[in-house]
Amino acid sequence: MPAEGTLPTARTLAIACALVTATACTSRQIERYAALEWSENRSRVAFSRDRLCEKAPCESLYVGPTVETAAALEGLADGQESCDEIAWTKDGKRVAFLINGRQLRIYDAETRKPAGKVNLFTEGDASVGRIARGVTFSDNGAAVTFDDCPRDHAGCRSGIVGIR
Repeated sequence: MPAEGTLPTARTLAIACALVTATACTSRQIERYAALEWSENRSRVAFSRDRLCEKAPCESLYVGPTVETAAALEGLADGQESCDEIAWTKDGKRVAFLINGRQLRIYDAETRKPAGKVNLFTEGDASVGRIARGVTFSDNGAAVTFDDCPRDHAGCRSGIVGIR
């Protein structure tokens, strides 16, 4: 008889544990850093952080002295935009986020204000299947070099864009 008396208590405890676990999982936000890059002198960090939202991933761009103190710059279009890479100027004054492998969004790292948007490809049919990789600022920050690559096979070529 004693074993029968503990069975309902154990069952009740197991159900309660399952409910607590399910509640904790649904209320917890799952986040990841999609891209993260320190400035050359390591005085600032830029990153994109995404999390699961109701209908699609939500991604935001950040910059600051540390990951913990960084401020959000901009939220990307849910499920439509994502940050692939981050590049800093040599002096650490500006940072560029590569969005969808095609557009740079440049920010002043100190003021956190937008400093420009640069489309790395024209919107013509020939560039639709291409993406940028390996984005790097020139030494003076006046241009960006990148690898212009096909989406689905090998064969990258050099690309350069002036940004001033």
